[in-house]
Amino acid sequence: MKIKPLYIYLGVFVVFVLAFIIFSGDGNETSTNPHEGMGQMPNDEIHQGMGSGNPTSSNVTENARKRMDDLQAAYEKNPNDTAKARSYADILTMAHQPDKAIDIYEKILKAGPKRTDVMLELTFLYFNKGDLNKAENYTESMLTINPNNPYAVYNLGIIAHAKGNVDKAKKQFEETIKKFPNMQVAKDAQQLLDEINKTKK
Repeated sequence: MKIKPLYIYLGVFVVFVLAFIIFSGDGNETSTNPHEGMGQMPNDEIHQGMGSGNPTSSNVTENARKRMDDLQAAYEKNPNDTAKARSYADILTMAHQPDKAIDIYEKILKAGPKRTDVMLELTFLYFNKGDLNKAENYTESMLTINPNNPYAVYNLGIIAHAKGNVDKAKKQFEETIKKFPNMQVAKDAQQLLDEINKTKK
């Protein structure tokens, strides 16, 4: 059965989507421009300095790397500033440097033990690393703080299924559907529940 990925706060990563494209690729330019026909970049804080018209591989790469360097410098200058630390950890996640990101997220969590947003990021990173126990621990911590966190309820089902505990997964998916019927997590939970039930027949 195909498992849907863990839910994370996607808004956080919108800021770094261009960096993600660059850092996850091989860095080689191709003749195909994926942004062709998209018009000018928005003139906002996120895209400022990326040039007008269609971005090229070189100017996006340069700006993404500069952004990462700036965030690293800001973090190193004041590692106790959790906002700067969070921004740097987020871009490290997108740049496929999970160990560095985990280290920073865990430092943020020590400063703010009830930061469920950070716990969610740690759940995502540990899940992707294959450390399901740590992913589960962070998800359960989120539920201790807020039993009605839809992402935590759903993610606990995903983690349970990945660990082979189908009954627990079903229970979590059913709870997701019941508690959050109008959210996307409920739709995804229903799809997975249907697939589990088909498999059991």
